Amino acid sequence: MNPTPLRRPSAGARPRFGTSGIPRSSARPATEDGIRRAAELGLTCLEMAWGNGVRMKPETADRIARVAAETGLELTAHAPYYVNLCGSRETTARSVQRLIDTGVLAARCGARSFCFHPGFLGGQDFHHARVRVWRALTEVTRALRERGVTIDVRPELTGKPSQIGAFDETLMWCEMIPGVRPCIDFSHHYARLQGGPNRFDDFAAMLETIERRLGPEALERLHVHIAGIEFGPRGERRHLPLRESPFRYDELLRALKSRNVRGWVVCESPALEDDAMHLLETWEAA
Repeated sequence: MNPTPLRRPSAGARPRFGTSGIPRSSARPATEDGIRRAAELGLTCLEMAWGNGVRMKPETADRIARVAAETGLELTAHAPYYVNLCGSRETTARSVQRLIDTGVLAARCGARSFCFHPGFLGGQDFHHARVRVWRALTEVTRALRERGVTIDVRPELTGKPSQIGAFDETLMWCEMIPGVRPCIDFSHHYARLQGGPNRFDDFAAMLETIERRLGPEALERLHVHIAGIEFGPRGERRHLPLRESPFRYDELLRALKSRNVRGWVVCESPALEDDAMHLLETWEAA
């Protein structure tokens, strides 16, 4: 299917660009300092990278929220890597609680969206794993609503076939569960499919599918991850600086711009702010 005709970009319509984690040039390795440094560089968002756990005092979260508001920088968050919503009963229960904790704390920091890797198949059939993730996500969103927490819960498109969270699966959960939206890691998709989807038309078709299945508002509030990436027979191996990978991030940015995508473009490159700023510059030139 060919993408629908492209819309003319709206004046001033663009996503916010930022880093996954604290910029390397930050004065101190604290989130508040990272926010200030990102704003000094002209970046407009920052993803709080909580891959190794969610450990923060409430007063620290309040300080982060104040600094973000003062600088006008928007926040997202990444939940711990050891979430698995289709593991054993005990693992799933712990993972659900980690996601609830992440959502509560991220919202207190002022974040509007948090993402996570849904889990590993571990020999399960796809249908059974999808249903288990659906049930777990329903539990997470219900618990956050009961606590009065308003934040996007975003399963991330994953980079290995052994992981649950392919493109279609991710959109399916979003269609089924209110409060769940996608985190589209285009680099992961490229690695998962062995480097196949890597041109403007591929990216535009993905964006068209998101809009058709989730509605235009999905592109007006899209959470995107971009990095250079290395892959092998089992999918993603590691992230790379943008210009050390054959991933065509420039064509992706052109597709995002052509579809008036807004939201957050988070750079997961090891080069952090250097590559985040390069993405912003490439967007401006597209």
